[in-house]
Amino acid sequence: MTRAQIGVLALDLGTSSVRAVVYDQRGRLVDPTFAEVPYQLDTSMPGQASSDADQLVALIVGAIDTAVKAAKKEKLSITAVAASCYWHSLMGVDRAGRPTTELLTWADTRSQPAAAALRASHDERAYHRRTGCYFHASFWPAKLRWLKATRPVAFGKTVRWVSLAEYLYGRFFGTAPVSLSIASGTGLLDVHRCRWDAQALRLAGIRGTALSPIADWDTPSTGLRPAYARRWPRLADLPWYLPLGDGALSNVGAGCLKPEWLCAMVGTSSALRLVLETPDVEVPWGAFAYRLDRRRFVLGGALSEGGNVIRWLHKLLGFKKRAEAEAAVRTIPADGHGLTVLPFWAGERSPNWRGDVLGVISGLSLSTRPEDVLRAAMEGISFQIGHVYGALRESTRRPRRVIATGGQLLHSNTWMQMLADVLDVPVSASAEPEASSRGAALLALYALGRRPALWRDQPRVGRTFHPQPTSRRAYAAAMKRQAELYDRLFAAQRQRRGTIRSQKAGSSKPSRQTLTPRS
Repeated sequence: MTRAQIGVLALDLGTSSVRAVVYDQRGRLVDPTFAEVPYQLDTSMPGQASSDADQLVALIVGAIDTAVKAAKKEKLSITAVAASCYWHSLMGVDRAGRPTTELLTWADTRSQPAAAALRASHDERAYHRRTGCYFHASFWPAKLRWLKATRPVAFGKTVRWVSLAEYLYGRFFGTAPVSLSIASGTGLLDVHRCRWDAQALRLAGIRGTALSPIADWDTPSTGLRPAYARRWPRLADLPWYLPLGDGALSNVGAGCLKPEWLCAMVGTSSALRLVLETPDVEVPWGAFAYRLDRRRFVLGGALSEGGNVIRWLHKLLGFKKRAEAEAAVRTIPADGHGLTVLPFWAGERSPNWRGDVLGVISGLSLSTRPEDVLRAAMEGISFQIGHVYGALRESTRRPRRVIATGGQLLHSNTWMQMLADVLDVPVSASAEPEASSRGAALLALYALGRRPALWRDQPRVGRTFHPQPTSRRAYAAAMKRQAELYDRLFAAQRQRRGTIRSQKAGSSKPSRQTLTPRS
């Protein structure tokens, strides 16, 4: 590496770790600069999944320290900073910018009663058409109503509601706008007009003045506050591009920038997404619509379960190493365990967005082995991804392939083959190990004029897994069985509670709906 080599420092703020890494001018990760600091969410109360924002900032600062030091050793000249941040985080700050609440994540379900109350009393479909979101504990309207009811003193002291992204940049620069991408995950943005939605604000019980101004990703912050400028003199006057949603950046980093390239992610949670460049779009019920930027939508579905359930099962079932578990499940044929799993350990998001449903393992017997349960859970998550895929297929012609990202998926050939069989489309392992941070770096390079052909990128992939007809047929029957179990259990629950489900899953495919650009 020569002294002339430039680089971009990319931050990745996740729900299980924070990372800092430098990418070179060709968008390649420079291994010696990679710094990761794991942490755990506070789950001490039922439904809680939160963290201390100031502690997270300290972890991020430490990761930056490590990456910057390594970049100097590698003779890299850092020319910009970019960031990825998980969607849907929420916290309050007072007039001095100090936290008034803990930092709530998408996985915090304590506001589920508030979400249910919104669903019972307001037109959720109209809300979804404007915001691309749902009355669900993941989104801000339910969380804000819950905070007002349960933390009235803290709510009253709060002058601004922010995400982790804004809080971090606020600490670094004094104040910061929110990127359009992060704003689109709050449930308070009109995703078509790219402005705060007045009706959603009324539902949340706040005014627009309590939210950050909105800017697109290419509006950088500059001029670090003195303490950080002294700490990182090489970064003090560089452009720091606003953090974007990790899901949007995962598509960018994996090269999935056209509708024919779908990005499947299984990390802590799971998702299936596509990027659609269009002035506007009509979104089918069950899918979400967020923003990458003013020109591009991110459409898809998300599950609250993924690696979190797999790690939970590893611990419960006694698997000490990932390789041990992978070898065990590989020997079991498709649906060869007699089990049906509804994988809603953390409540349901896509496609029905019901936070009150719980996980179910049906069909247990004395002959059930630990690997049977693990395999059935992987299949159960895959079937839910399959329902999302069924809706997204109507947005475009049949995709060329699905690109697999996320640590949990990329480390499991069994799971990638499973997805290919469930979706009946080739699945290719992304060759980019850190898609979200790479996406942030690529956008910074594009803004600097170093990657003008970014939007014509195609995925760089490794091994491809092709659908196997025998497994595909077995999984189609298993998906139908899973949907029938869902209906039997949760339809009865709805009847007891006097609620109405908005959409019935009665077959292996979701109802066919059209996802088309608006004229």
